[in-house]
Amino acid sequence: MIRGVYLNTMNDDLSKCMKIYQDVFEEDMNENVETWKNSNSEDMAIYLLLYNENEIPVGTARLIFDFDGVFKFDGLAVLPEFRKNGYGDFIMHMIFDKAYQSGAHYLVSNDIYHMPDYFKKYGFSIENNHLSLDLKQYFNTHKCCH
Repeated sequence: MIRGVYLNTMNDDLSKCMKIYQDVFEEDMNENVETWKNSNSEDMAIYLLLYNENEIPVGTARLIFDFDGVFKFDGLAVLPEFRKNGYGDFIMHMIFDKAYQSGAHYLVSNDIYHMPDYFKKYGFSIENNHLSLDLKQYFNTHKCCH
């Protein structure tokens, strides 16, 4: 069974997430990880880690909580050999569910150049070089999950 877990940046081991990022983004990831570690937002972030049916970690993403109802996500990554199996979709639904349950009204991302058409299929709009999604509208129009 596919299994997703939420990892806290303060208490949980993020090494499996970082390994996926390293494998997917290669040299670009070292710079991103250092930027994330040094940002204040990392304290307000959780990582989503997805295991496939064989308990292999296959994908990850990061969700950053905010108090104004606008949450940010970035770093959606699925290992190349496991793509086209619905894992990215599963992670996106984990992001939507966690953000909405945590009080988010909007979900935004700067990952506009990272598969914009993929994000548009969920209803994200592109505004000022950012992806944006009204979560209430999303849940009102999408009655089914995974």
